[in-house]
Amino acid sequence: MRKLILLLGTLFMLPLAAHAQGFSLYGGYSYVRLDSSPNKANMNGWDFALTDNFIPAVGVTADLSGTYGSINGVSGSNFHTFLFGPQLRFPAPVSPFVRALVGGAHVGGGGTGATSLAAGFGGGIDIHVNKLFAFRPIQIDYIHSHFDNQGQNNFRFSIGLVVHF
Repeated sequence: MRKLILLLGTLFMLPLAAHAQGFSLYGGYSYVRLDSSPNKANMNGWDFALTDNFIPAVGVTADLSGTYGSINGVSGSNFHTFLFGPQLRFPAPVSPFVRALVGGAHVGGGGTGATSLAAGFGGGIDIHVNKLFAFRPIQIDYIHSHFDNQGQNNFRFSIGLVVHF
């Protein structure tokens, strides 16, 4: 009986502990200006991020995105990123943030694909609607990737909603 009470008490406390840590979940639309030599490509898709703000101004972010379009005349192409790193924010009703992320990028299309290391640097602004929701009117990230022995300088622009836990 004591074990059952301890188990139920632990399960009850988990959501409170998660709230105290300050998790936030972001999802939205993403536009990438892809540096795909010899041309540039306009890609549209999604961006998703989970941030653990372990103290009010500092957090760790996992950012995943996928954009789709035509690269160098190959329709049905895609560009995905999976980046992780620190994020600093100013906790206020209008919260600017900056971040430095590292991870990987994958480009595919026409039956081929490649994956490379990637780094992302950027930031944005969150406008808090209430304690649970925020609107992110702008997020801009510079994403450097390296495919076919060439570096690519890509820019990502995103807009979306944030849910705080």
